[in-house]
This record gives sequence, structure tokens and C-alpha cells, in this order.
Amino acid sequence: MEIRNLKNVPLSEVVNCITESFADYFVPMPDDPAYWEQRFRAARVDFELSFGIFDETGRLKGFIINGIDELNGIKTAFNSGTGVTSDVRGLKLVDKLYGHAIPLFREKGIRQCMLEVILQNERAIHVYKRIGFNLSRKLHCFKGTLTPSGHEVRVEECPFGKIEKLAHAADSFYSWDNTTAAVKAAGGHYRCYEVYDGDRYKGYFIINPATGHLVQFETSHEDDLMALLDGIAEKAPTVRINNVDSSRQEVVAALLNRGLDNFIDQYEMQMRLS
Repeated sequence: MEIRNLKNVPLSEVVNCITESFADYFVPMPDDPAYWEQRFRAARVDFELSFGIFDETGRLKGFIINGIDELNGIKTAFNSGTGVTSDVRGLKLVDKLYGHAIPLFREKGIRQCMLEVILQNERAIHVYKRIGFNLSRKLHCFKGTLTPSGHEVRVEECPFGKIEKLAHAADSFYSWDNTTAAVKAAGGHYRCYEVYDGDRYKGYFIINPATGHLVQFETSHEDDLMALLDGIAEKAPTVRINNVDSSRQEVVAALLNRGLDNFIDQYEMQMRLS
């Protein structure tokens, strides 16, 4: 088998390998290349620093897809997807892919690798720990319909630039795909809104109105959280929220109180590169 980067590999071939690798996964994976093109753009994927392992016929059998950017001031390779097809599992191909990638990361000045993994995926967690990753935090994912509270608020759309400083200040609470860098990279797929109760500012949120994917939502005071959720419900009553930091207990409690389902949990994992 041969390892090489994915720079010249057609996206359709990568997507085929993704769907084959995740056929028995905990959550279904989309098979639409347009979905993955948008997702990889927001994740700042660099295909020159993403790697595949190919069999003797040249068929892609495994991969690590890496977004490259700074996170909290540290140049980071974020694993936006790892997969190995079922017929070649047990050969430690993920170890080999990282063994190939890490020296190249160091050459590019990358100082850490990060990824997210579902808690129930014990096999993957074991592999990543063996490679050198450590658990850094726990993240909760939610979906469902926000139950109304009966409180009326005013919701105003605004340009991202108006809330960018607030969003950037909150970046440490959010995971790779929910930071201000991800919002900028995604282009026009997200909309930004501010919520008011009369003339009183209650907070902002960033959402994909077509899908209900809620990227960020922040208040200046936790007492304003319910009003903010009312504002979100006006624009997208059915939402999906990925990766709420488990340390934000008041946010987790509010989302559960408003009827959302904590349908899956993940670990964020980190490996420092010396």
C-alpha cells in the first residue's frame, strides 16, 4: 500500500471512501459531494496535508482529512475525518497515516493535532490514544424543536462584522467547526442575528437557516439565555447544535429544558507536537 496526499484525488473518490468507511457508523454520513465540499471549505481543509492510503490498484482505502489553521494562537491540524474501509481494518493504517503526516506537519510549523470522536467509539479512542492523543474536553450535541416560552422578542439580522469581536471572544467555548474562522470560511451559508427585548440587547446567534444548524449563540448574561433561545426559535424552531462544551452547564440545562435531545456526545482530543 502507498500513502500520498489527496491534493489530486477527485472529491467524488474521497466521498466514496468516506461513505464506505462509515457504512456501519453511529450516525449516517451524507453521500452528496456538494455537502462535503462545503463542509471541507468551512473546516479549512488543506488536501496537500490530508493523506490517503491506496491499494495496489490505486483505490483509496483509508484517509485522514486535515483542516489547517490557527486555534487559540496555535497552528493546528484538525482531523475533519478519518476512515478506513472494512476490508483493511486491523492493519493499523491510521497509525501509518499519522506516522507519515506528523513529520510533514512539523515541517509546516504545525504545533498540535486535534480531532473529535464519539464517546461510544471506544475502538477509535484506543487507536488515537495509542498514536499520542489525549482527551481534552467533552462535547454535547443537540437536535430537536425548541419549545416556546411565550416571551416576545425582536430579532434583527446583522452583518457578521457587527458581532465578529463578540464571536471571536467566545471562540474558546466552541469547537473547530464553530469558530469565527469557520464562519468566515463558509462564505454566505450562515446568517447572523441579534435578539432584543424591547430596546434591551439579549445576545446574538449565527445559523444556517436552510438546515437549522446553529453555529454560535451567546448572551452577555446567563439570565438572557431563554430570551435568546426565543429569538432563535423565531428563525428556526427546529435546530441542530454540535459540540456544546460540557463545562457550560447552564447552556446544557437550558437546551434540555427547551425540549432538545442530547442525541450524542463527543470527546475532543489533542496531541502536542514538540
